[in-house]
Amino acid sequence: MDKQSLFFTSIVAIVATVLLLMGIQFLAKKLNIKSENEQKISICYSIWTSSIMIAFFMFLKVALGLVENSIELIIYSKTIDNAFIAVMQKIAVFSGFTFLFTFLAYYIVHVLLTFTIGKRNDGIEMEKENIGYFFIKGALLILLVFSLITIFEHFLGWFVIKVDTPFYH
Repeated sequence: MDKQSLFFTSIVAIVATVLLLMGIQFLAKKLNIKSENEQKISICYSIWTSSIMIAFFMFLKVALGLVENSIELIIYSKTIDNAFIAVMQKIAVFSGFTFLFTFLAYYIVHVLLTFTIGKRNDGIEMEKENIGYFFIKGALLILLVFSLITIFEHFLGWFVIKVDTPFYH
């Protein structure tokens, strides 16, 4: 492990977490889930937010491992001219797909619950304090992410730097 790859990986994790929190806040405003003037955070909102965050961090764990490996390969590569640009490209690709897969899994769970439970508005369910609904939605999201994590890792493997190893006789 190189100090530079650990530094960049930790910066990516911090920035991705901040972007996730901003994305959750935007999604909550879009879906009218949480009003600005509530003093106390409801249990339903906590379950909803934590399930999205757990799903994101499961995907981010895989992406950060590949980011670290890619950074080390790029830094020690003799064929890459501008290492900084190549590192930023890999970081953008891996973190972008992490966000894409997280919110795609969220909408897949929403569609699955629409088929099984019926069409429900998350804002209305939040006002009614329907803890069971958000617990089911969160558990389904985490289980879906758990089942997709291998596919996600193989998908990100397409974007990892390839190392050519010469064979000598």
